[in-house]
Amino acid sequence: MIRSMLRYLILPILYGLCVMVDAGDKPAQNDKAPNQKLSVIDIRRASDAERTLAATLQGLVNKTEARVWIKGGGMQKILLNELETEGYELEQIATVWELVASFRAKIKGCIVYDSGNRSINAATALCGPFEGVAIHKSILKRAKKEGLKVLHDVSDHDDPVETYETFKDRFAKGILAEQAPKKVWHLRDFIVQRNAFVFWDVSANVRTRFARECAAEELIYGWGKDERNWVRDISKGGAAGIPADWSTNLSALSHLKVEVPAPPEAKPLTKVKEGERIVAFVMSDGDNLQWLGNSFATSTKHWGSRHRGTFTMSWEMAPVLSEVAPRIQRQIYRSASSGQYVDELIVGPSGVGYAFHNYLPNRKAFAKKTAQAMKVSNLSVVTLLNSGGNMTQARELLEHPSVLGAVYKDYAPYHKRRGALDWHNGKPCLSYRYLLWEGMKGASPKEVAAAIKKLPASPATDPNSFALVNVHAWSWDSIGGPMDAIKKTIDLLPSGTRFVTASQLLGLLRKHHSESGRKRK
Repeated sequence: MIRSMLRYLILPILYGLCVMVDAGDKPAQNDKAPNQKLSVIDIRRASDAERTLAATLQGLVNKTEARVWIKGGGMQKILLNELETEGYELEQIATVWELVASFRAKIKGCIVYDSGNRSINAATALCGPFEGVAIHKSILKRAKKEGLKVLHDVSDHDDPVETYETFKDRFAKGILAEQAPKKVWHLRDFIVQRNAFVFWDVSANVRTRFARECAAEELIYGWGKDERNWVRDISKGGAAGIPADWSTNLSALSHLKVEVPAPPEAKPLTKVKEGERIVAFVMSDGDNLQWLGNSFATSTKHWGSRHRGTFTMSWEMAPVLSEVAPRIQRQIYRSASSGQYVDELIVGPSGVGYAFHNYLPNRKAFAKKTAQAMKVSNLSVVTLLNSGGNMTQARELLEHPSVLGAVYKDYAPYHKRRGALDWHNGKPCLSYRYLLWEGMKGASPKEVAAAIKKLPASPATDPNSFALVNVHAWSWDSIGGPMDAIKKTIDLLPSGTRFVTASQLLGLLRKHHSESGRKRK
């Protein structure tokens, strides 16, 4: 991903502005009927200190069931309306301090932090294990007035290693987070709910150590300063990343379980015709949990585009939704186009989470976890985004019966291997041949269409008659968005071009070319 997410998150954000226990990364579950009342608060006008307080309180009281919801736009607004329609009682809370008063009995005290360092992360990390809320020094007097005693003062804790070493037996295993101190409330509810350790801006070796000790073969939520370095470091520790640094309400959504229908399935194809070229467009960055939970569904550049449903395409998607936000997954699945034109969903980079497979110490374990997540989410095609590796590193994934095939992209550029094909266990791993990315040479609708026209048109005998096109999700503002770029490309191609989903394309390759392309790329 090489992302420029902020401009797509501003509107919904402004609107809404490892104790060692078994399965410590999951909230406790109750056998009783789910809570049907939610305290709802709008923190747009709250101070940063109050926003942090609200988020950490939310995570604390949402440990066993959904009790608090922070208002937001985009998908968050859709889901809150859905809950109200289902009969949830939504109690509107006017201020953060009113929220504190409502749940005072569940708060044992406060963890004090300060500005100008990384102590907000130390405080956030300790709120879950010590059943407290994070209090900035500027509001400590008010907190004491509300009866909150100081459990720990970590206002001088700027070193994440020191915090980790001091309290590491308190943090849950199986989860980790990296979050910038300037993001004062996003994701922090989830960190508190899961008793996760959270840090920011450490050396590569330290990040890898944290990943290995807290989240080996598990997930790290948040984001880092540099995408490639972040993913490399956590991959070396055996973990995978979930871009979630602008996520909200995960502590509530993880409890608000629903039955999720299977996504629309494109009819498998078997026949090809001489003279046709077969093309599949795939939207990038669907592993991005924060995007899916905010503007994805309503953005006219993406899922909310007027063009969606007028042609067949595939979208990368995060299987982790089934665990942490099944309502988001359901909303996407049931609104996907079906019938003549299909919105197919495939697993985003690089499986259960974002990892570089060439750095993973145990690809078999990662592949097993990915296959399990794919089965739960009813997804059959997986994306591999690699940095410095090769296509054979998809083979552990292709061993699993639930995996139909893999699509492959290099870190930069995505289409570096230009349609290269690797086979394993009778299944294809196909690399992207083209890329729609604004400002990149050869990646405009006109250039991609011209290149496709030059391909062979003998799909029964020549696998070069097939083309995967990855569509960069953060490009093409100049023409309305990436969906407009796809539409322009389609309009420039001859009528004999067949547009299919990624799974249909891979299925046709299996049908007609399963004995070819065995040379390692």
